[in-house]
Amino acid sequence: MSNQDIARQIPELPIVDPRAYHEPRAHLDGINLYKDFSLPALPSVRSVRADTVLAREIRERAQDYENVTLVFAAAGPENTEAFPMHLKAALIFSTELPDLFYFSYYARIQDVPEDIVDDCIWALSLYIRIMEECSETVLRATGNVKVNEDYGTVKHFTLFNARRKIVFHLLHRDRPEEAVPFAKAIVEEYSSGNEIWLQHANPFSVYGETLVRTRRDDNEAVKMLRRALVGFQSGNRPDNQSGNAVVELIQTRTWLARALRNIGFDDEAETHEKWLVNWFRKNPHFMWEKDLRRILLPAGPILQALGGEICRVDIMIGFSSKECQRADWKDHKAQCREMVVEQEEVERLSLTDPDRAKLAADWSLWHKQPRFGILEHALGLHRDSTRGRAHIVFKETEYVPTATKLKDKLRIISCGVFRIKDVLHDIEGIMGLDCGATNVDTILNMPYDPEWRKRLNTGSPPKLMILRSGARDVEHVF
Repeated sequence: MSNQDIARQIPELPIVDPRAYHEPRAHLDGINLYKDFSLPALPSVRSVRADTVLAREIRERAQDYENVTLVFAAAGPENTEAFPMHLKAALIFSTELPDLFYFSYYARIQDVPEDIVDDCIWALSLYIRIMEECSETVLRATGNVKVNEDYGTVKHFTLFNARRKIVFHLLHRDRPEEAVPFAKAIVEEYSSGNEIWLQHANPFSVYGETLVRTRRDDNEAVKMLRRALVGFQSGNRPDNQSGNAVVELIQTRTWLARALRNIGFDDEAETHEKWLVNWFRKNPHFMWEKDLRRILLPAGPILQALGGEICRVDIMIGFSSKECQRADWKDHKAQCREMVVEQEEVERLSLTDPDRAKLAADWSLWHKQPRFGILEHALGLHRDSTRGRAHIVFKETEYVPTATKLKDKLRIISCGVFRIKDVLHDIEGIMGLDCGATNVDTILNMPYDPEWRKRLNTGSPPKLMILRSGARDVEHVF
């Protein structure tokens, strides 16, 4: 039976816009919430974008609001308060743009669309001023503190989350100067406890990063980052073994090494740098490339020891050098053996079939390229992180020997997501690979990309795969 015959027997599925399966998620951090608390639903991205259009217009004519009078509930005591212009404007804008302000505060930071990040930064900066400078009376009148809520708790919790989110956005927008006061305020809130960094190391690490990147105060940066490193290494955090905790520890060590170099403590810096070089060699693909670029550029001793540039394929090959194999044989001997076998196969084929040898060589390099996130998006792990146990992604490739870029040497012509139990007979004829693993925290903190298929090829995406068994593609079936 041909694939075309099988296709005719499969009921036609409705055309699905993958973006319909993902909307940004609400997320707050910080304290234990009261029993019946639940996060509210976020406004639609469309309505938020509509607010951003108005927000950009408002920013251009802010002077128009100088003479606007703020009026609260009739005869309320808040009507007697005088507001400085910047605070009055912030209160007006938060009322005029409710969806933008609401979304900026509640949305998970990784889910904020790139085109509205700057608008969210602006809204968060105003919201923070409102929470910092307005009286309890005004905050209750504007609904920022509800009738049945404790004023002090809500203010602390709200400012922590708003500051944390604006710092994240500013650092990832390469605007560390603006992030410094917000990061410092978070640390100051946490500095009242005795060695509080043992339980809450991240604020000290982030503040240290802002100081290193701005060179505002190198000695203070070292102090903050040393505290953060002690906290991450203490094991006192409940998520100490999570992927996020590991990344935070690596970032903290890297910034600390830079800060120590800045104040002339080269010997101590070198100790951290050697540790980090060994870790990166053993874990070349643990961190996202954008995070690697943030902490390793401009190039310093760590990147120079790793080869001088950030290139995923080069790192993979370079870390399997003879020196690396001798130094870290136990950590990746299976990977090195696989590469040796593949290289021997290429050399054998080159004696009898140069074309197949070229295919084997290109395949060996191509399939080692990390495609971070694509399989997670395909499997829908953003909705159900356990789907990787029962589902599999099939990809059919064709060789393009004329392609000039490595990533285009093999083109994925069809792909699909299937239940493993449905495709056991199909798998029988396919060579299996190690299943691999990834951390749940890493998945949840990664913005879902509904257009993952478009990232598989340069140009047109692959078509829908059809298997002989007739198994149904279940990418959007949860």
